[in-house]
Amino acid sequence: MLRETGQLEDTIVLVSSDNGPEMETWPDAAYSPFRCAKGSTWEGGVRVPAVVAWPGVIDAGRSSDGLFSFTDVLPTVAALADAPDAVPSDRFIDGVDQTSFLVAPGGRSNRKYQYYWLLDRFSALRVGEYKFLLSSISDDDRDVLNPGGFTGVVQQYPYGRLYNLYLDPKETRSYLIRKLAYLESFQTGIRQHLSTFRDYPAKRVVSGG
Repeated sequence: MLRETGQLEDTIVLVSSDNGPEMETWPDAAYSPFRCAKGSTWEGGVRVPAVVAWPGVIDAGRSSDGLFSFTDVLPTVAALADAPDAVPSDRFIDGVDQTSFLVAPGGRSNRKYQYYWLLDRFSALRVGEYKFLLSSISDDDRDVLNPGGFTGVVQQYPYGRLYNLYLDPKETRSYLIRKLAYLESFQTGIRQHLSTFRDYPAKRVVSGG
């Protein structure tokens, strides 16, 4: 249709999912290669593939593992449309402009931090290949088979857990005790994120941990 109407070269096409698969509706539930599923902040609940196409602008056949959040869509498309004023200024915008990531040959993600929220509870922070987890939904099978993100209980980690998502994408081994020097970087990212609520209070009560 876009080709037939002559709009294809002026249109960005994005195909993705808003969350990982849900696993509760047995026997028809889906499956994730990562840990847990929809409703959780484990990678199985939040990591999804995306395909972006824009003929003549975005190189075809290119792949990247750079961080891109759905919150980045608004500032990115506003910049590409030369309409930066379309981004509201009366609220904090979590997204970052990813224009160069999409259109530059070999472009790299402009997102340093990825934040994970479990309902109104701050859950985790990702920086590069590392994910610092403070709380999560349990995903063991003591009470249900193949539990997903909606069947567990909240787990709080006093010291946090640190996963290397490149070496351990299923989040099974915490590296925290070996990477204590990285803690300041994670804590700084968390403080910066939570401080935005001072100037832009949430419309519902949120928890920092």
